Formats: sequence, C-alpha cells, structure tokens
Amino acid sequence: MQEQEAMDLVKKLVCRGRNLIPEAISGETCLIDDLGFDSLDAAELFVAFQQETGREVGVNNLSDVRTVGDLAAAVAASEVHS
Repeated sequence: MQEQEAMDLVKKLVCRGRNLIPEAISGETCLIDDLGFDSLDAAELFVAFQQETGREVGVNNLSDVRTVGDLAAAVAASEVHS
C-alpha cells in the first residue's frame, strides 16, 4: 500500500470514529494528546483497518505509534492477512 493511500485510509477511519472532518487532522496529529485515543480506541481502529483492507497492522498497541503519520507508515508497511 502506498504511503499517501495509507494516510488517506487512516484519516478516513480516525475521522469516522471521532466524527471529524479529514481537514481537522494531519500527519502530526497526536493520537493520544490531540484525539484522546486509548488502548480500546486503538484496538477498534486496528480491527476497522483489517476489515476494510484484509491487512493486519504491524502494531501491537498504541504506544508503538504516536501520531496519525506514524500509524499511516505502519499501515503502508502492513501485510495481507492470510
């Protein structure tokens, strides 16, 4: 998955979960400090990503990513789940 495509998907899923518009977040937006994510929110986001793409994010928990951009990079590097 290309990095821009991953960023667009992460923004879409984050915005859906937080009732935001994509323009309200950027790659530098902090998932915890700016968006109030906790471990349950992260788990829900990872499941939504897997359902949407059939890929599994190579992140075990929220402490592995800090920003929307970090998450998009993890998504871009994700593998198709068999």
